[in-house]
Amino acid sequence: MSSQQPSSPKRRGGFTLLALIAIVGIILLVVFYYGILHPPSQRASSGQAPDFIVTTYPSDPLPPETLMPALNDLFGSHYQAYCVDDVQKPRPSEYDRVTLQLSKLRGTPILLNFWASWCTTCKDEQPLLESAWRRYKGQVLFIGLSHLDQDKNARAWLQCYDVTYPNALDLGGKAYNAYRVQGVPETYFIDKEGNIVDYYVGAIPNGSILDQLLQKLLQAP
Repeated sequence: MSSQQPSSPKRRGGFTLLALIAIVGIILLVVFYYGILHPPSQRASSGQAPDFIVTTYPSDPLPPETLMPALNDLFGSHYQAYCVDDVQKPRPSEYDRVTLQLSKLRGTPILLNFWASWCTTCKDEQPLLESAWRRYKGQVLFIGLSHLDQDKNARAWLQCYDVTYPNALDLGGKAYNAYRVQGVPETYFIDKEGNIVDYYVGAIPNGSILDQLLQKLLQAP
């Protein structure tokens, strides 16, 4: 007969419990130090607006063989429901391949909109922005920065909505990170002294709210 005694179930259970406690402790320690090294981002909501330099998209339309597949990818076969009647007409060349630096635009209030052609909620917001731009041009400069976008898709988007204010690719997400944006769309209202007056997270739902934000911007001291 063997002289070995079977391990006590109680002892095995104790070891298992200690092992679980040790694993949980390690996980909590990792989470704690990750939180210290990677604190939650806090979007730029006041004070001096972070500076950036961008070069705007060209105003000439994409060739049909590039434009039409891009529109289908972005909006489906019924892209006409979103787009202006003539998507192939050239957009105004006023902001064609122009270099813009925010700090050199002092004296002019700025609406800064972060968007992307892959952003679903941006589809409803874009007509509101273009309509407001046409009303406030000369009082407020609108600037659109596309985030993580393909050139052909962003340009097809601008053609679709006949966007006439300056738009550019935020190369490498530099402005996105500087403003600590947490998703698109987000819109910042920057006064003529370069200070952030207000911001709006998500798609601005209607023209009335957009007008209120723009009036607040214009009335900023």
